[in-house]
Amino acid sequence: MEHCKFMERERTSLPLILFGVYVYLCSNSLRRASKILEPLVERSHEAIRQWVQRLAPICDRFDVDRRSVRTIFVDETMVRIRGRQAWVWVAYEPRLKAFLSFRVSYNQSILDAYLFLKELRGKYGRKPVWTDEGVWYPEACRWLRLEHHVYPTEWKKKNLIERMNQALKDRLENFDDLFPCFKEDCDRGHVNNWISVFRFFYNLIRTEDDRPEYQRFIETLSEALT
Repeated sequence: MEHCKFMERERTSLPLILFGVYVYLCSNSLRRASKILEPLVERSHEAIRQWVQRLAPICDRFDVDRRSVRTIFVDETMVRIRGRQAWVWVAYEPRLKAFLSFRVSYNQSILDAYLFLKELRGKYGRKPVWTDEGVWYPEACRWLRLEHHVYPTEWKKKNLIERMNQALKDRLENFDDLFPCFKEDCDRGHVNNWISVFRFFYNLIRTEDDRPEYQRFIETLSEALT
């Protein structure tokens, strides 16, 4: 049923759609992905963008089991949406090397930290939270009765969450850290969808396996859609 809904009025086969999205995630460019796909099927960069948006709800199903989460590292990274400064709040489990969750906001405040940490507590329970020295974290954790720790400054460059943030930022370099957006009052939905697909790619595809990455990407999502 899910497969039929996803493929409704779609003239491209599912494996080619998934391969196109995979190429886009690797190339950081919709136009480049369209060009790479050209020998197999001619589809515009807008078609690939829409594929990414439609895949997001499927990718969101691949959450980390809350029972396996022991501690949560939290940080935020700045991006731009229609030229406006925004922040992506990210949560990472260092032992699992897993991108747990994210939230996009236009402010960097105690309230934004609180809302994100509240979502994390709902999904993963009251787990110890480690952060940098951001002034918004201690109070937000206190409100939520979460155990809070500040990791030492010397951990900053070695911290795995910084590597994950950099991986996220690397995917945005072709946009100059700018998500393409044509709406005056953007609801950030397309940004959330893009990051959801990236989170799936980061957690499940960028892992050691005998199969090629593109094959794992196609097979995993194909199974979820059948």
